[in-house]
Amino acid sequence: MDKNHCYFQGRITTVDKIKISPYDIGLLRGYGVFDVMRTVNGKPFLLKEHFVRLKNSAKELNLKLPFSFAEYEKILKVLLKKNKFKESSIRTVLTGGEALDAPRFLPNKKLTCYILIEEFHGLPEKIFTSGAAIMTLEFERQIPVAKITNYVEAIRSHKKKKRSNCLEIIYVKNGKVSEASSSNFFIFKKGKLITTKNGILLGTTRNLVVKLAKKNKIKIEERAILEEELFSADEVFITATNKDIVPIVKIDGEKVGNGKVGENTKIMMELFSDFVKKY
Repeated sequence: MDKNHCYFQGRITTVDKIKISPYDIGLLRGYGVFDVMRTVNGKPFLLKEHFVRLKNSAKELNLKLPFSFAEYEKILKVLLKKNKFKESSIRTVLTGGEALDAPRFLPNKKLTCYILIEEFHGLPEKIFTSGAAIMTLEFERQIPVAKITNYVEAIRSHKKKKRSNCLEIIYVKNGKVSEASSSNFFIFKKGKLITTKNGILLGTTRNLVVKLAKKNKIKIEERAILEEELFSADEVFITATNKDIVPIVKIDGEKVGNGKVGENTKIMMELFSDFVKKY
């Protein structure tokens, strides 16, 4: 059994001692939100930004976090010290809790909340130097502005993604590209950086990339992106907490640009890497 230290319902314990009710509507109805962040130099990376996003996601489902930011920070400090990983992945989950009014299964006042700590393993270096492939899928997430626990479509499409040797799935709806299954995406067109802003989950890494671009005088547009723009882009990259910035060199089997990691993408990767080193 997993002996990693975790947080569950207000106390520090180990994963093997967690007991979640079979009537929890996170299980019965998929009613919950979550957040995943990583550590950099042993510290939670972009902690405040992650907490705000988690809080906003919970608000979309009329759920309330059981701790303040200061309390959350304190809990994480204890967990990271107890688990002793060089770098960690931190997963926080909040659901509607045990439904006492079955069969309606409405959220209960006593929510379920837990925090899991695992050792962080980044992507292979080859992906950053040679680039990765992605595939498109006609789909739009439910409540896209919130990080809800419903990842059914992404999981259902996993085998197809793996067979296609793709790292990610890009969602397309009515001719517009929104986001990836667990990432945000950017394109470069004629030296201009373009990314979607509305109707998506605004990733913390995505938001940092936008700030870095603006700070370094790189032209950027935050707007809707047409599917045809994705396929005609000079460069494409995706961003996520567990991926950083990943250059994309192939989409649905077609080359992006010349099929190699773009020069503008390399600049963004360097800017991001410098920020991480100083964090």
